[in-house]
Amino acid sequence: MPALSQSSANGLETASSARIMIVAGEASGDLHGASLARAILQMVPTVDLFGVGGDNMQRAGVELIHHINRLAVMGITEVLGHLGEVRATLDSLTTVARERDVDAVVLIDYPDFNLTLARRLRKHIPDVPIIYYISPQVWAWRRGRVNKIAQLVDRMLVILPFEKELYESVGLEVDFVGHPLLDVIRLDNDRTTYSERHSLSFKDTWIGLLPGSRRTEVKRLLPPMLKAASSLLPHVEQPCFLIPVSPALDITIYESVLASFPNLRQRTYLIEDDYYPTVEHCRAAVVCSGTATLEAALVDTPMVVVYRTSWLTYTLAKSLVRVPHFALVNLIAEQRAVPELVQGEVTGSRIADELRTLLNDQVRRSAVQSALAKVRQRLGGAGASEVAARRVLQAVGCIEPGDPSPAELVR
Repeated sequence: MPALSQSSANGLETASSARIMIVAGEASGDLHGASLARAILQMVPTVDLFGVGGDNMQRAGVELIHHINRLAVMGITEVLGHLGEVRATLDSLTTVARERDVDAVVLIDYPDFNLTLARRLRKHIPDVPIIYYISPQVWAWRRGRVNKIAQLVDRMLVILPFEKELYESVGLEVDFVGHPLLDVIRLDNDRTTYSERHSLSFKDTWIGLLPGSRRTEVKRLLPPMLKAASSLLPHVEQPCFLIPVSPALDITIYESVLASFPNLRQRTYLIEDDYYPTVEHCRAAVVCSGTATLEAALVDTPMVVVYRTSWLTYTLAKSLVRVPHFALVNLIAEQRAVPELVQGEVTGSRIADELRTLLNDQVRRSAVQSALAKVRQRLGGAGASEVAARRVLQAVGCIEPGDPSPAELVR
């Protein structure tokens, strides 16, 4: 581990020889890894960052040993078809870590790959500090992985408040750093400019339809969402339905589903490249379960959360998942803060009923928004990447242990 040297211009210690490997295996990890890398290099510009990531991490200053495209496979059959490549990547990273005498390894989410890599590193470089940033969802299923993680990892940097106690229970050092979404989302607050930008009527009732970012999610969830929209036409004053288009998908996927609902043609808009303001300005939204529920909570938009998958996946998940709610926002709230519909409950009529309540019942709206405010509070303040960067730099001796970050001081 490099020794501390002279203080840098920003008051932090520098260590020109510090070498840190960062490994992210999918798009979300690439985004969070990029934010982490920028924070590290802003504090200590001389640190050498390398590993696995995408274009965002590369632009942030990480030397890519492998691109995430090499690892981004989904589903059992796809994984089986890429086992040779996965093994080769694991071998390569282990060799690089050893040859470059790495001072610390930061693993970002992507548990099946990253925990396998951690096991290899423990075998071949037993003394290297391994830091896990953004925990696997062990609280939802395969909870036994907590003990496995405790054997392989030196420190957890978690982004959900209830994860801290979970890892502390097995004796693992853990920091709740806050959620990185708080560093990304900025309230727009300008409904007039937004309406002009997308040729919308300022007076309409804007309702968000957020079917997810994967093709299968859009195919499964957008049709019942549009059926709900059709049901709402006579019951909501001047409704307007806004559908944010995922940058990972072609807009024609949405258009092909919309073609079956000609009655909505004049009342539905596909919005590209303006996701957060779109969600913020909606009076209510139907949201695919996942991180999108937190995004809606952070911009104070009441929502109905929906989840539908294949019956085989659902049956397996139902037998394995051990949580009282499936919506992440409800798990953080520790209550059913927003309505959630799963599998067979995801119908146009059920969605429409829940939306009508959120749109028209002011008492219910106020209760939901009060619960969402508590969710925002529990997620901590902004600066997750900065706090995480400090923990990593402390691990390699670039910062004295215990030095708080500005983000921590204002929390």
